[in-house]
Amino acid sequence: MNLRIILGGRIGEISPGLYKQWFTYQIRASQSLLVVSIALLIIGPLMLIFYPQLHGNFMLVGIVLFYIGIIYSQHPGFMRVMPSPPTSIVIAFLSLAWAVAYLMGLNYSVVIALVLVAFYLTLILIKGGIGLKPLYWPNTFFISGLISFAVATLLHSTYGLISLPVASIVELMRRVEGRHRYNYVIDVVYASSLPILTIFITNNVGLALMSLLTLITLGLPIRDTSKFRTVYASAYPIGSLLGRLSLLITVVLALLGYPYVDTIHMLFLGFIAVIMSSLCIPMLIPGILWFSMRFYGYVSYDIPILLLLAAITRVLYPLFNSMALATAMALTLIVYAEVAASYLSGERVKVL
Repeated sequence: MNLRIILGGRIGEISPGLYKQWFTYQIRASQSLLVVSIALLIIGPLMLIFYPQLHGNFMLVGIVLFYIGIIYSQHPGFMRVMPSPPTSIVIAFLSLAWAVAYLMGLNYSVVIALVLVAFYLTLILIKGGIGLKPLYWPNTFFISGLISFAVATLLHSTYGLISLPVASIVELMRRVEGRHRYNYVIDVVYASSLPILTIFITNNVGLALMSLLTLITLGLPIRDTSKFRTVYASAYPIGSLLGRLSLLITVVLALLGYPYVDTIHMLFLGFIAVIMSSLCIPMLIPGILWFSMRFYGYVSYDIPILLLLAAITRVLYPLFNSMALATAMALTLIVYAEVAASYLSGERVKVL
């Protein structure tokens, strides 16, 4: 049987009944990855108290699963292809198997990660999910992220795993801000250099270069915020601005030779977490997990602001030690509580 047919079907080429059947598997696969990732991201901060040596692994694995789940949930829209049920099962199984193996410190987590990347790239490339068309071009960044993920895995680079979430965020922000069209020189330089920078991200120079190129690729903050006035989108304008600011702060700290672990937390909390809290959690997750919200945060934009404050406080650890950690933890937990309250304010939407 043709491999293209086994992997999935192009939108418009499969019947509505088959589309609905395949959608069930595709969305359940995405939901499973997101539920596990959210659990890991909740457990991760607690690990800092009880098992600090496991804190980083739980957070990194949670973030990686989160963005695989997010991007896979958008696959039909981004690629114009509905993955087949076996494809969705394989993507979910390999992702979760990698997470378990990695957290358990098993060597074959490398093999699982490489198989996952090879399979996912095959799905994207063989079904025609790339090209210069505005719909397809942003997929270039996620492809670069997958390759970077493979590089980090081969090198056993814990912090290198961050490349996949960062690349996914670039794709999502470019789409949300209506910047689908390619800026050929900047985009190609970024996409081609990300796997290489993943090799050197374990030092301040590599971290600075990755953050700087990410900032350049995202471009200037949006000016027209008129389409971001709903409950779900109102946090994005300030979140996207603060995320860019965090990238700039990361570059400056890295170039000044600030302690590496504290600097990379600026990227984690100030960029990744801020964008998660202003784009993914309010704008995408409700449509994936089928929740409605009556409000988001106390005033919506307070959530990304609190996370930026947590990032800045965490960066001050060399100066204030445990006080800085405790304050950053408290601010993060406040954000968790606000997000939980926001989701509880609505109701579950029945889709299937």
